[in-house]
Amino acid sequence: MRGKCKLSLISKTIEANLGQGSWIRDLFEKGNQLRKIHGDDKVYDFSLGNPIVEPPTEFRENIKVLAQSTEANLHGYISNQGLVEAREKVAQFLHSLYNKSFSANSIIMTVGAGGALNVALNSIVNPGEEVIVLVPYFVEYKYYIENVQGKPVFCNLDENFQINIEELASKVTEKTKAIIVNTPHNPTGTILSNESIRALGKLLKNKEQQYGSSIYLVYDAPYTQLTYDGVENDSPFDAYHRVIYASSFSKDLGIAGERIGYIAIDDAIEGHDVLMAALVFSNRTLGFVNAPAFMQRVLAMTEDLVTEQQEYKQRRNLVVDVLKEAKFDFITPQGGFFVFPKSPIADDVEFCRFAAENYNILVVPGTGFGCPGYFRMSFSVDVDVLERSRAAFKELNSHFVK
Repeated sequence: MRGKCKLSLISKTIEANLGQGSWIRDLFEKGNQLRKIHGDDKVYDFSLGNPIVEPPTEFRENIKVLAQSTEANLHGYISNQGLVEAREKVAQFLHSLYNKSFSANSIIMTVGAGGALNVALNSIVNPGEEVIVLVPYFVEYKYYIENVQGKPVFCNLDENFQINIEELASKVTEKTKAIIVNTPHNPTGTILSNESIRALGKLLKNKEQQYGSSIYLVYDAPYTQLTYDGVENDSPFDAYHRVIYASSFSKDLGIAGERIGYIAIDDAIEGHDVLMAALVFSNRTLGFVNAPAFMQRVLAMTEDLVTEQQEYKQRRNLVVDVLKEAKFDFITPQGGFFVFPKSPIADDVEFCRFAAENYNILVVPGTGFGCPGYFRMSFSVDVDVLERSRAAFKELNSHFVK
């Protein structure tokens, strides 16, 4: 009698990745259970980075106008690179950020920043080549790199979540094809200093010369407009000559579900035309085809994409107050909408489980970002959730810190 063999229904790689993230799913399930037991007002959910601010009035009005339009082919196929008028609008926006000119020919509209990163990596990375990831990191980076059969190489940021140039230098090899830099940073809320970015650019230039290779700086910047206390983002284009800039309007315009992102490169980058052709090809063949045409049209109609972010600053100030009052150890966020406090116990996963089960506080373990001993907290929530959580956070920390 033949022995029974176990059917492999899904990819072994995907199966392994699903298993690694099981504690996150447990956390979400725990949140649903807690709401059923205690009610929404007794559960303090800081787990998700979902934009809390609604799109600008002009953007919403433009949606109404466009929805009533009878223009032919309004919802038909468009160029894989994106509408010229949308790319021109992005070029204007980037000029306002960095005081640098960009042409529409150097921009490609993508399905969010996540789509932009996948398109970029697919266009430049050969199987087995290395992509450096700074730790802690947005967990999807690992999977994006593995999607193109690249090898993620992890390099720790220093204790202030800035680049440790000496450690980074030891990670760059002849197989290095790119480094992904995210600032303002998810999960820590820090902004890489001008000194860090310029030192990084100098290091990469030296390593290119040493190995006779091309190393890209993939600059992931979806939180660029969410900065506080006068801290500004340094232009990566001023620091390095081989930048692929990936971003979106998901956070600053509050349109995460609409998936409008973009890639920008310097008009003078080496191999400009070949690189752009590769990016457009990847955008098409990865299955994105093009970023949603309707939202590209709305974007192009919107006069100014620069927005004030007072509501996030208010929440940043409030979360700092709540955590200081509860005596947690953390670095004050300079941008984005996350804060990354130290866990009062070494086992951050256990701490997050304890917080959920005993105080109805939902936060994400730092282990999920490659950085045990911390937890991530999103302050993109209603102000009253932060206010109501004060007592719970104080009691939680005092349970461990006497």
